[in-house]
Amino acid sequence: MSLKYTLLGFLTYGPLTGYDLKKHINNSTKFFWDAKLSQIYPTLKKIENDGLAVSEVMPQNGKPDKKIYIITDKGRAALLAWLGDFPKEITATKDSELLRSFFAGSLEKENILTHLRHHMALRQAQLHKYQTETKDYIKQVIIDTGLEREAIMWELTRRFGEQYEQMYITWLEDAIQLIEDEM
Repeated sequence: MSLKYTLLGFLTYGPLTGYDLKKHINNSTKFFWDAKLSQIYPTLKKIENDGLAVSEVMPQNGKPDKKIYIITDKGRAALLAWLGDFPKEITATKDSELLRSFFAGSLEKENILTHLRHHMALRQAQLHKYQTETKDYIKQVIIDTGLEREAIMWELTRRFGEQYEQMYITWLEDAIQLIEDEM
């Protein structure tokens, strides 16, 4: 359901193809809301069938035609209604690495430590990406679009990702220390 609103949200910034939408997702929401092209295209079709967007076919020389999606007034209204709808409860998140840690007590100490150190390296790389690539992407989108008000929210979301990774790294450091000392 939220993929529909993810796509509508991006379409409020301007007309986009399915490929463009995937590119924007990869550079922004992927870290908390990801989608594959195989999910995006059927959702775009449903959005269009529901009258939330329209598409225009743009011929290209030597390439397949592009299908560009444009949000409709009905689509904007649906997005605004969704944005204004407050959640009734906290949505559960799924973290397969945390689940592995939960059940890792039957592994040898070195296997656990190897796993945690590997996971920490991945988290450190993600933190670096938030601090560099994602930050630069937001700056470039502001230059390209002039959407400075929206960029405040993008930056807040990026900061959440950065702080989340920092918290996760701290937890992994504590976990490694505890296992080294206690197991």
